[in-house]
Amino acid sequence: MRILVIGGGHAGTYTALRLERLLRAAGAPRAEVRLVTPEPYLTYRPLLAAAAAGTLSPRHVLVPLRRVLRTTRLLLGEAVSLDLATRTAYVRTPAGPEAAPVPYDALVLTPGTTPAPPPPHALALHSLADALALRSHVLAQLDLASSTRDPAVREAALCFVFLGGGCAGVDALTALRAMAERALTQYPGLHRDDLRWVLAEPGERLLPEAPADAGTYASRALRRGGAEIRLGAAPRTYRPGLLVLDDGDSLATRTLVHTPSAVRAPGAPPHPLLTTPALPLTPDGRLRCTRDLAVSGTPHTWAAGDSAAVPDPGTPGATCAPHAGHAHGQAHVLADNLLATLRGEPTRPYDAKNEGLYVALGPHDGLARLHGRTLTGRPGALLLRAHHLSRLPTARRKGRVLTEWAFAALFPREPVALGTPGTEPGEPP
Repeated sequence: MRILVIGGGHAGTYTALRLERLLRAAGAPRAEVRLVTPEPYLTYRPLLAAAAAGTLSPRHVLVPLRRVLRTTRLLLGEAVSLDLATRTAYVRTPAGPEAAPVPYDALVLTPGTTPAPPPPHALALHSLADALALRSHVLAQLDLASSTRDPAVREAALCFVFLGGGCAGVDALTALRAMAERALTQYPGLHRDDLRWVLAEPGERLLPEAPADAGTYASRALRRGGAEIRLGAAPRTYRPGLLVLDDGDSLATRTLVHTPSAVRAPGAPPHPLLTTPALPLTPDGRLRCTRDLAVSGTPHTWAAGDSAAVPDPGTPGATCAPHAGHAHGQAHVLADNLLATLRGEPTRPYDAKNEGLYVALGPHDGLARLHGRTLTGRPGALLLRAHHLSRLPTARRKGRVLTEWAFAALFPREPVALGTPGTEPGEPP
């Protein structure tokens, strides 16, 4: 039995990890699991903001797949096309431009979504390199503001704009704001009130992947901390020093951070692999799935994660929001159901109510929603950290992260750049 998992993100990695554990159990059928991924590691993106702020070591954000997955065979490359009739995927590897055929008996599609490119000169937060570059850039702006006498340059240097009000944008703003405010002790000429933090969301509310009340609470918490919330705002033009929004308003800023929500924008193209003609897609470009994670009308094909439109039983006609919590839960159910079909056993539906939503709103403030209950403030922040610890693979990694969090509470990290910042985002140094 050959099981091919395409995509090494949260859904793909945890599907392969769950399959390994089930296959080692007594009575499980023999199978070979292959994972197609462009990188030999998983980027645990919910902790990217913490790495950018320096509250967590960057190495803890990357999970080496060869260490975590003991029996799964990694195929480093990119799946470029599928032949569902012959059950063959074509994978392009670093060895050459030609795509090699990879046969399979069961296919798991977890390619995720293709991130929208950031505006020219804007910073992104999609990888660890992005996180380190963002950290260096913010600290460089504090250096610039403290060393100039030009009020216009100082104003632009101390204005930080984050585009995208999803979980990633909220996490990034609160983490970088806390880092910058800690750093102000080293800048006698700068004060907390000099900093300006703006969160611009093109949609109608924050946290579009969460219930409306969660977005409302996040807005209030950010405003209490001094942040400005701009809803229905998208950039028209941006160059370092000036951002013009589509409503005609302009902001003097040298920092624009692109953190789009995982919710697909209307008209955005689907992942290229999903354009295979036989695959059923929803209007927003995701795979149409049944509640047990099988791709509708496509035998031997399963899907999970951001690219899967899984029905939400709590809201008729709606699908599960694309975030890491659902990706992890769907991966477990998918692996269970895949092997259940091989044994001729019934499958079980994915229960979206078991997966929560976790958003950091400050060093001691968080929003945690689990089993219909919402915790905020310090209890929410503690539950958020407990959630991340439970999701990180291997006991060794959990112990390292927990120890680092404990030491950071006693001895805060120094706000030092971990790289060489460029002159301007998107321009050569």
